[in-house]
Amino acid sequence: MKEKKDNTNLKSAFIPAHIKFLFLAFLSGMILFTLFRLLLLWINKSQTEGIDVSVMLYALFNRGCLFDSAVNSYMLSVPFLFFTLGSFITPARKYFYWTAFIIASAFYIFAIAIHAADIPYFDYFNSRLTNGILSWSEDIGLMIKTRFSTPTYYPFIGLFLAAAFLYVFLQKKIANRTIFGKTPKREPVYTRIIFTLVAGFLLFLGARGEIREKLMPLGVANSFFSNFSFSNQLGLNPVYSFFASYKDKKLAYLNDEDAIKNAQNSLNINPKYESPIARDVVFDNPGSKPNVVIFLVESLSAYKLKRYGYEHNLMPFLDSLMKVSAVFDNVYTDGMHTHNGLYSSLYGMPSVLKNKAMTSPLTAGQKHSGVSKVLHDNGYNCVFFCTGDRKFDNMNGFFLNNDFDEVVGFEDYPVKGETTEWGVNDRVLFDYGLKKMDTLASSGKPFLSVLLTVSTHEALKPPSDAGFKPDAANDYDKLFQYTDWALSEFFKNAQKTDWFRNTVFVIVGDHGQNFDPTYEISLSYHHVPMIYYFPGIIKPQSYPKMGTQMDLFPTLMGFISMRYVNNTLGIDLTKESRPFSFFAADTKIGCINEDYFLLIRSNGPESLYKYGKRDVTNYLSENTALADSMRTYVYSMLQTYSYMAVHKYLPLPQK
Repeated sequence: MKEKKDNTNLKSAFIPAHIKFLFLAFLSGMILFTLFRLLLLWINKSQTEGIDVSVMLYALFNRGCLFDSAVNSYMLSVPFLFFTLGSFITPARKYFYWTAFIIASAFYIFAIAIHAADIPYFDYFNSRLTNGILSWSEDIGLMIKTRFSTPTYYPFIGLFLAAAFLYVFLQKKIANRTIFGKTPKREPVYTRIIFTLVAGFLLFLGARGEIREKLMPLGVANSFFSNFSFSNQLGLNPVYSFFASYKDKKLAYLNDEDAIKNAQNSLNINPKYESPIARDVVFDNPGSKPNVVIFLVESLSAYKLKRYGYEHNLMPFLDSLMKVSAVFDNVYTDGMHTHNGLYSSLYGMPSVLKNKAMTSPLTAGQKHSGVSKVLHDNGYNCVFFCTGDRKFDNMNGFFLNNDFDEVVGFEDYPVKGETTEWGVNDRVLFDYGLKKMDTLASSGKPFLSVLLTVSTHEALKPPSDAGFKPDAANDYDKLFQYTDWALSEFFKNAQKTDWFRNTVFVIVGDHGQNFDPTYEISLSYHHVPMIYYFPGIIKPQSYPKMGTQMDLFPTLMGFISMRYVNNTLGIDLTKESRPFSFFAADTKIGCINEDYFLLIRSNGPESLYKYGKRDVTNYLSENTALADSMRTYVYSMLQTYSYMAVHKYLPLPQK
C-alpha cells in the first residue's frame, strides 16, 4: 500500500500544479463558450432554415472551437506569465499564483459579460458584438439605465450573474485542488522548463489560429466559409469580434483627387466654390416660404408597412397619408443609429462606419450647410424636439450650433404622462409640438420643426394612459400601432390650425430594425419610406428611384422651389438620380441598386447578392465590373466627405 501511495504522489508531482490549472481553465472556457454558442443557436433557430446540418456543425465545432481556442489562449497568457514566475521563484509562489488566479477570473467574468450581452446585441443588429456597443460611451449613465430598466434585458443580466458566480465557484474548486493544494514534491527544474515551454507554445498556437500557415494569424475572415450569414457568424466568439473591431482596417478609399472627381461627375458638378461639391440650385418660378415639419420616426422600417408587403396593416393612417403624398419607396438610411439618421437627413452627409459626426471633434464644431442653415438664413424660426435628454448624442450643442433657435427636451414638457428611460411618449411630443408650432406661426415668420419620435423603440410598451389600446398580437407591432395613432391625432388637430395648408410635412425613419436577418447587414434596418405631404401643392406620386436620407433636404428644397447652395452629397430625387444607395453598419458598408446588394466587410471578404428573392449566393466573381463600380461609388462619396470634414468645407461656402 505504501509503495502504491508513493507512486501516486510521484505521478501527481510530475505535472506542475499550475499547468494542471491552466489546462482545466482552458477546458472549462471551451465548454463555457460552446454553451453560449448553443444558446445563441437555440434562440435564433429560425435562421437555420435552409442551412444544411453539416454546415451548422462545422460552424459550431470547427470554426467555433477555433475562435474559442484563440480567446482562451489570449486570456490565459497573462496568468501563464505569473504562474511561470511563481513556479521558479519559490518564496513568492503564493503571491504569483493568487495574482494569476484573480486575473484569470477577472478575464473570464468579462468574457461571460460579453457573451451575455452578445445575445440581445445579435438579435438587435444581426451582428456579433463589436465596439459599436460603446456608441453611447459619452453617456454611460443612460446606457446602464436603459439596460437595467428594460425587462427584455433582465434574463441576460441574470444569465451573466449566474454564469459568472458559477464559473468563479468552480474555478476556485479547481484551484484548491491544483495551485492552492499541497504539493507532495517540488518538480525538478527541467520538468518545469519543459512544461513551461510546451504550455507557452500551445497558448501561442491557440492564439495564432490554424496550423495552416497561410491562414495564420487568425482573423474574422476565417469565419466566412459558407453562403449563409448566420452560420458564418455563429462560429465567431464575441470576445474576439469585440476586440477585432478596434483594429478595423481603414477601407481602401481612393485618393482625394480621384474620389472628388468621381463625386463631382456623379453629381454633375462644375466646381465654382472652394468646396468641391457646392453648386447653385435655382428655380424658374421661386416658391413661397411654407412652414416645414419633419418627423424622424424611430425604427420606421418599410418592412413593417402594408404598402411594402407586411401581412398586417399596423399603420393605417400612414398608409392613407402615403396615398395622397409624394412617396420615395426606394430610400435607405445612411446608418443604423438615430444619430446617423439625424445627421444624414438634416445635413445631407453620409455615415462613415463607427464615426459619430455630431460628437466627433472633427465635425461637431463645424457649421453645416443643411436644412436648418438654409431655412434659418431665409427667415425661418427653427426648433428641434426630442423626447428625452437633449444633451444625448450632443443634440443640444450640435443643433444650436447649426442654426436651430431652440432644442426642446424632456424637462420642457409640462405634462409628461407615462415616461420611459427615453423620455415622453409620442403623443406628449406631438401635443406639445403642435402648441409650440401655433406659437411659432403667430410670430408671422415661417418655421421649421423637426420632431424625433421614440415610441417605436425596441423593448418599450405603449403607454396605458394614452387613450389608445393597440390590438396587435406581436408586442413590437403594438408600438407601431400606437405611433400611427399618435401621428393621426397630430394631423387631425393640425388641420384645425391656420398654418396647416401652408406647411410641408416630411416623414422618414431614423433607421429601420432587424426584422429580416437574411444578410449580415439587415436590409430591413435601412429600407425606410420617405414621405412629402403638402396639402393641395404636392401631387400624389410614387418615386421608385434609389435614394438615401441625404436626399431629404435637397428634395425638400425642390418641392418648395427655394434657391440655395447645395453643399451636400444629397440630390433632388424628383429631378436627379443616383445609380446606387449606400449605407454603413458600424463595421460594414452596403451598396445597393435595383438588383444587387454589395456587402463590404472591413475585416472579411466582400459579397454580392441578388437580394430581391433573398438569394444568399455570392455573385461577386460573376459580376466584378458591377462590384467595382459600386465600390468606387461608395468610396468616392465617403472619401469626398472625409476630405471636406478635414479641410473645413462643411459650412455653407462663399463665392
